[in-house]
Formats: sequence, structure tokens, C-alpha cells
Amino acid sequence: MKIALIIALATMKMYFRRSQSFFWSLFFPVVLMIGLGFYGFGEFSPSKLGIIDGAKNQYSKELIKAISEKKYIKTEINTREIFDKKVLEGKIDSVLVIPDNYNHNNEVKITLEFEESKEIIAYSFEDTINSVIKIIDLENTNNETQKLSTKIKNNSNQGYKGFLVPGIVSLAIMQSGILGVVFTLISYKSQGVLRRLQATPISSAHFLIGQLASRLLIITIQTVLLFIIGILVLNINIGQGSILAWINILIFSLLGSVLFLIIGLAISGASPNEDYAAPIANLITFPMMFLSGVFFENDVLPYWIKIIGQNLPLSPLVTGMRESSLYGTNTLDLLPEVGLIILWIIVCFIIGIKTFKWE
Repeated sequence: MKIALIIALATMKMYFRRSQSFFWSLFFPVVLMIGLGFYGFGEFSPSKLGIIDGAKNQYSKELIKAISEKKYIKTEINTREIFDKKVLEGKIDSVLVIPDNYNHNNEVKITLEFEESKEIIAYSFEDTINSVIKIIDLENTNNETQKLSTKIKNNSNQGYKGFLVPGIVSLAIMQSGILGVVFTLISYKSQGVLRRLQATPISSAHFLIGQLASRLLIITIQTVLLFIIGILVLNINIGQGSILAWINILIFSLLGSVLFLIIGLAISGASPNEDYAAPIANLITFPMMFLSGVFFENDVLPYWIKIIGQNLPLSPLVTGMRESSLYGTNTLDLLPEVGLIILWIIVCFIIGIKTFKWE
């Protein structure tokens, strides 16, 4: 174990001496995160109105249909639980709550809920909905009955920035795990370092454990730093203030690190030199970068591509990180993501054993 620790410390020193390692593991994801976070990518779309239809009768359907016909409003009918999450992510601007006893013949109040940061959009919703209600009431009762009330909610909306940060952190874990290991080991191979290590008392187990231990520590530090930058610069809130969210983040960081380090070992084992390693690494990392929900929801993709994307190695890491950082979701609720990561670890470990060579 002492030998593995010495190798781990030596590997960390070599890692921090390489400027490209610092660039890919910290500088690049920070620039990407802050740039996209301030730019507000994905925010230029019609105003989004969530509708909770408690009545589910002909009167509520008539109202919803009239609102949905407005081309400048994108409506979605769903539950309170779903909308609480979507409001937090900034995917829904306001929520219209239709009570269960809504009809044209009483004074039942329909409520428009919104956050203070969405006040301007909410007022435009209010004007539109009021005009729709008046038209419907005049057509059915010949009375103008004002039934809409407003309610401001303090829900700490994080918007696209809150959605983006855990995605970028997950991407950084993948980049550090795969690219860091691949080019380090390929360099060792080309320089004959691995061949010379075989002639020493150092076993392959010592060498691999030392490599993995150093990378795990580096990636864990990188993860914490990136989230702290997100908090300080982009003003995101981790797990709604729950300390358990940080525990979840560390769990997923460690699992993701192990997974992508093993993938990196498998790629480096199968590649005789950098000319082979770089295309293979890019072929694996680029699809995951754009199909795993790092920058946008997979819902915009065709169904079959969405299914593939959801099962790529990076996807459960992104989901686990995002659920933990945005909502502080319990670890037990994220067991499907944990299980998928572990399954990929087993598959990639078997491949890595078959492909790893010292020369």
C-alpha cells in the first residue's frame, strides 16, 4: 500500500506540472460554465405557462384551450410536484392553478403563481388570462366576473444557470477521467516507462491503484471547486441548503470518476500511441457531451436518440448531479442512476482488463 501511495503522490505532482491538465480539468469547464451561464443559452423561447387543472371538467378544458391558442404562450398541464421542479430550473415562468370546483357560475378564484424574478412575464400572463376569462364569461353568463388572483412565491429560481452547472461539472469529471488517463498512460508507453516498471518490484496492481487514487482525489477537488465557483459567480443554490446534497454530489463524483478512469484505462490499453488514442477518446466523449443532457434537456431529441442518450455512461452522472444540486434529492431516489453507473463500471472494467498492455 505504501508503494501505491508513493505512486499516487508522484502522479499528482506530474499532473499539476502539466499545463494542459489544468486547462482541461478546471479552466475550460469554468469558462464554459460562466460563459453559457451569463449568456442564458436556451432562454429565448415563448413564455411558458404551467397549468394545474384541479377541476378537469368542461369549463376548465374550455379555459385551457382558449389560453393554449395564444401563439406567444407555451402551455403545459402537469402536477404540482413536477411544476415545483420546473419552476426551480426556470423551465416554467408561471403556474395557473384551476381549483376543483371551477365553473362559470360562481366566484371561484383561479390563481396565477410566479416568482418575483418572473414578475413582468406573469403580468403579461395575467392580462391574457383575464381577457380570456371575460370573453368566456360573457359568452356563457353575460357577466364579466373577475376570477384571477395572483400569488408571489419565494422559490429561489435558479434558471438555466442552476441547470447548467451540474452538467458542466459532470462533463469535467468525464474529461479528466478519460483524457487525463489516456494521454498520461500513452505517454508512459511511448517513453518506455511502463516497460521499465515491469522490471521493478512494483506490481501492476500497485501502479493502477496509485494512478486511480491520485486521479480520484484530483477529480473530487475539481468537482468541489467548480460548484463553489458556480455558487460565488453564478449565485446558484446547492440542494436548497441541504448538507446531504453535498454528500450525494461526492458519491456521484467518486462513482463517475471511477467509471471514466476505467474507460480511460481501457482506451489507453487498446491504443498503441496518441494517433490512435485521440480519435478513440473523441469518438467516445463527444456523443456523450451532446446526448447526455449536459447543455439541454434530452426531450428536444428524437425519441430513439433520447433513449440511447439516457443510457450512455455520462447520463446517470449528469442526472444524479443535477438532482442533488438543484433539489437535494435523497440518495435512495437516485438508486437507478447509481445502478446504471455501477453497471457501466463493471462492463468497462472487464473491457479494460482485456485491453490493458504494458507496452
